[in-house]
Amino acid sequence: MNFSEAKEYIINRLVKELPKNLFYHAAHHTFDVVKQAQTIGKSEGISNDEMFILLTAAYFHDAGFLFKYQSNESEAVKLVREVLPEMDYTQEEIEEICKIILATDIKVQPNTLLEKIMCDADHDYFGREGYSQTADNLRKELEEYGEKFADKEWLEVQINFLEDKHQYYTETSKLNRIPNKNKIISALKVALMNSF
Repeated sequence: MNFSEAKEYIINRLVKELPKNLFYHAAHHTFDVVKQAQTIGKSEGISNDEMFILLTAAYFHDAGFLFKYQSNESEAVKLVREVLPEMDYTQEEIEEICKIILATDIKVQPNTLLEKIMCDADHDYFGREGYSQTADNLRKELEEYGEKFADKEWLEVQINFLEDKHQYYTETSKLNRIPNKNKIISALKVALMNSF
């Protein structure tokens, strides 16, 4: 596989072609996810080959936003199947990358370690400093695409998502992110109580 060619190709497209009103899913989100995937992957002891598969998936996981906003994962997978054969990725590697990308859909349960690492990297910010700024960017982006939230409603959406829908899968993220995630949930609940 020619990882550096794949990386250069997708970075160029994300930086130049993503819609300007993607305040959350902009190229900076992809770069953050790549960095977190690498950190978690190292901590979880994956091999070099697995790391290249994982990082390719991380670079391409939001490439679907180049084409459409909803159900973008399937668009990312189409692009991966189209371009990665030209970059010396095997069919087996491409299918694994596709499965990792599809696992980032919140309705999908990740199965393999690489899928779990990818999901944790994608939502790493739920458990670290700067959460509220990132969440504000997401709210602003959702409004651009027709989903408006009143302040109280936005607090409820975040609490519901963090408490009931989201979970960390790797031991690394459980150890490093759950304590801060719980603090964030508590702070959101206080803000919600104060909004009544």
